[in-house]
Amino acid sequence: MAKKKTKKSPAKSKQTRKKQSKKLPIIISIIIIAIIIAAIALSIVSCTSQQNRQSELCSYQWIPSKAKNASGDEVEMSEVYNTNYTSYQGSLTFKEDGRFSLWLSPGTADDGTHTGSFNVNSDDEIEAYFDDGTNTKFKIERKNGTANGIIINYNDYDIYFSHE
Repeated sequence: MAKKKTKKSPAKSKQTRKKQSKKLPIIISIIIIAIIIAAIALSIVSCTSQQNRQSELCSYQWIPSKAKNASGDEVEMSEVYNTNYTSYQGSLTFKEDGRFSLWLSPGTADDGTHTGSFNVNSDDEIEAYFDDGTNTKFKIERKNGTANGIIINYNDYDIYFSHE
């Protein structure tokens, strides 16, 4: 006995194509919406993370603890200041409004405070924009996920700041 082949009617075939063509825009719309939601969530997480890193820096008063020359040898701060003046001090402060203040010179803070704005680029880097138009990067040292030091380059010396 021979098998009968059934032909699909052209009307059924058109309906199937119409249903598929209607589903495609819906699927594409759902995918686009999912991508947009994921991008928004990622942006919020990134912004929150940056704010947390910035807040962490702002919660401390940073003071110079040591300095190293270009060879990596530890040197006295008097060498950094190029003076025999022994009462050197310094500080580095960050504010929640994105501003910073760097004082690193002998004498009083009135003798050489530098100010500017900053962005925390990552867990280990700060982009600093000085008011005089120059910019540089500060390195953040971390211990167990917490910032415990900041290293800046100052007159070819690496100055290590620790928090109080």
